[in-house]
Amino acid sequence: MPNHESYNVRLHIISPVHVGSGQELDPFSYVIRDNKLLIIDLAKWIENFSDKETLYQKMDSEDYIDLRNYIAKNFNDDNAVLTTIDVKSSEVVRTYKKAVYDKTSKNQALINFMTRNEITKIPYLPGSSVKGAIRTAIANMFVISANIKSGDSYKSGYNKKIFGKSTDDPMKNLKISDVSLEKFGSVIFEAREHSPKDKKTAKGSYEAAVSFCQIGTPVVYPLKISLNPFPLHGEIVDTKFLIDSLHRFYMPKFIEEYEKFYKDESYKDIRQAIAPLNMEALRLKTNEAFVRIGHFSHVECVTLDKIRSPKTRKGKDGKPLPWGKTRTLANGIYPFGWVKLEFVNLKSKPRPQINWPFSLQEIENIIQAKKESIIKANKAAEIAVVEARKAEIKRLNEEKRKAVLEAMSPEERDITAVNNPKITESQVVEIYNRIDNFSDEHKTKLALALKTYWKDHGKWEKKKGKKTKGII
Repeated sequence: MPNHESYNVRLHIISPVHVGSGQELDPFSYVIRDNKLLIIDLAKWIENFSDKETLYQKMDSEDYIDLRNYIAKNFNDDNAVLTTIDVKSSEVVRTYKKAVYDKTSKNQALINFMTRNEITKIPYLPGSSVKGAIRTAIANMFVISANIKSGDSYKSGYNKKIFGKSTDDPMKNLKISDVSLEKFGSVIFEAREHSPKDKKTAKGSYEAAVSFCQIGTPVVYPLKISLNPFPLHGEIVDTKFLIDSLHRFYMPKFIEEYEKFYKDESYKDIRQAIAPLNMEALRLKTNEAFVRIGHFSHVECVTLDKIRSPKTRKGKDGKPLPWGKTRTLANGIYPFGWVKLEFVNLKSKPRPQINWPFSLQEIENIIQAKKESIIKANKAAEIAVVEARKAEIKRLNEEKRKAVLEAMSPEERDITAVNNPKITESQVVEIYNRIDNFSDEHKTKLALALKTYWKDHGKWEKKKGKKTKGII
């Protein structure tokens, strides 16, 4: 590619990103243990499982609910684990447990997995997803100059008007690599539909890339981009044009979404969750641009302005339902799909100020409050661990004490009881009254214990009597 120039680009994953593989896995392909999802090699597990007779009986019964219950209870083979993914949703765990342990449950507990390397089993973001998002932004720049009409379809209409014949597609001048995530670079969320009416509907379990919003520290991957600048409707599509196209298309969508769905003070949990995302927007430089990729990017980010006419399902009246009325969020608080492209080798300047629906001070306050909350929660967790350790030590000591007492004779237990600082005076009197029944050896030991008790309580002179004389 002699005419292509390569660029050093960083892909910042700011919010959870899910690019699906088209594959849904059920509990025959995974188990969840201690908030970790283990993708399993079922055939390998069966091969090494000891009680094959019982397993084969359950497989022959065609009672699939009972079979997945048996697998969940008996899977314990690290060699049959293909990969491990953290589960960041208690609801996903509850759904799984109900599906595999409640035989009346009809929930399939399906997990929507990301595209992943078949050899390493590590998920990746396809370069085609990034390129598709860039293509939409560039196309949006030419809606007017290419004379796009609202009735134009994608294949025979606006795509051809903007980019020409598929055989001559100028976007072939743009090459983008896949982005391999880290070994533990993805987690499992529950997708929940959110609307301004505060209705939240579960939409299933999804694997998504770990993001800045979720962990509070930058999540950055190298991205290889090469571009051979090309002419399009009187413009030259180079890196400057590309970045400008992305900013013009995606930033208004970002702002509109915040104002429409998250601005209300009642959505405190969402506003706190997306504070890092908003901070990135406020600090955006001229060599950077927001892009939205993957599933749940929503209609505004995958269709062109001015001609947008998405097809929706029909309502009870037979008319298409309105679009753009809800958002689908990871765990009900994180928007899906937002990433930032940073062209490292290009000059970096602050972008012109925008009339943001949030202020820098507001975002800083939210982030600071979140940090303090995390610190407080961590301290509480540390205290809880210490208290749990103390309780465990106390329990073990109590068990040890009971074991020692059980091994003693009744006389030895009475002597030990008198030496216990927690003994009551009435208990001491009861033991004192039994002294005549003790052996000579134990009488002497008990008398010494009683003498010590009475001295400590200032009653030794009063308690001197016939029973203690001659044995002390």
